[in-house]
Amino acid sequence: MYSKKKIIKYLILILAILILLVVLLTQIGDIQKIFAIFGSGFNPLWLLLCIGLIFAYCFVYKLSLIILVKRQYKHLKFWDLYLISGSEFFFNAVTPFSSGGQPFQAYALKQKNVSLSDSTSQLLLNFLAYQVSLNLISIICAIVYFNRLHSDIDNFIVLFIVGFSINLFIMVLLLLLGCSKLFGKALIGLINGICKIKPIKKLVGDKTASVTQYVEDMQKAFKDMRKDMKIWFLCLFTKIAANMIYYCVPFVGFYVIGHPITGQEFWYCFALTSFSLTTTIWVPLPGASGGVEFAFLVLFKNLITQGGASDPDAVAQSGMLIWRLLTYYFVLGYGLVDYIVFDRSISKDMKKNELTLSEKEIILETDESINNDSSKESNENKEVK
Repeated sequence: MYSKKKIIKYLILILAILILLVVLLTQIGDIQKIFAIFGSGFNPLWLLLCIGLIFAYCFVYKLSLIILVKRQYKHLKFWDLYLISGSEFFFNAVTPFSSGGQPFQAYALKQKNVSLSDSTSQLLLNFLAYQVSLNLISIICAIVYFNRLHSDIDNFIVLFIVGFSINLFIMVLLLLLGCSKLFGKALIGLINGICKIKPIKKLVGDKTASVTQYVEDMQKAFKDMRKDMKIWFLCLFTKIAANMIYYCVPFVGFYVIGHPITGQEFWYCFALTSFSLTTTIWVPLPGASGGVEFAFLVLFKNLITQGGASDPDAVAQSGMLIWRLLTYYFVLGYGLVDYIVFDRSISKDMKKNELTLSEKEIILETDESINNDSSKESNENKEVK
């Protein structure tokens, strides 16, 4: 499904985004000040704690898909599902709108003899659990801290409301698609009507069939979910736990560079991280690059200023850099390792199957030759008689 050339193209794209990030930092800030902050306050022990949080996040995040698939396919190995789930980190990170993870996972599950309809259903339920957890945390944070957020970023509050609304709309759309057949039919009719417009048809083609299939898959997923709600709520719990671990990383990250945020501001720092992600998820670049960094700097600069930092811009930029390197590039690399290990295991399985087939062919050929020899001997014996 994904050739080595395509993987290399993805990696080149991510490297280009990383270079662009560094260039932007040099344009909007003083790179020498950032180096000075890292040079004077860098603490490797806090960095190890940050990396530990990332590993904990990755492990907990994977559990939901493993639980969903193991429910129906108990014979599948935990390790195989662990790798398949982890590959999402790589393919989502290198594709616009984080759209590459699910197609690869469906392909990978098929290699493990999971039917396409079952894999699609489980992947959609897994995605729904992620969306609900993301919005649930951000809604709670918005209710608790909206007034403070409004006063801190008065000029940018509209942008964050728009981004937050888009993310919330995606979740509501998924719920409506799964729960209401009428809404699903209306959406199919709407897409069908739009695709009949000549300029749009020339640009994207007729998407009616793919939208119809997606709606049917979503409604099947909801039907499966209703049969065992406890399992899905367990998956939702794991996603909430994973996101909560993830949102703790910036708080520890500022300790890494020697500019800690006070413990009293822990939950506000947690909320700002949630806002940084949920309000920029619509940015079409891989990893929402550009939007996430901008949101982080806008949100955290005020918090750092209130903390009394002598150069809040440089501190915010340094904190954003350590956070982004760990939560995006490090996690991307982690997912790439999972993909490579899984790909090699599949290649080994295919070679074993080929050997097994060749062995069977040899046995069949041997049996045929024995049968031929025995028939010849019997014919010779008949002639002698």
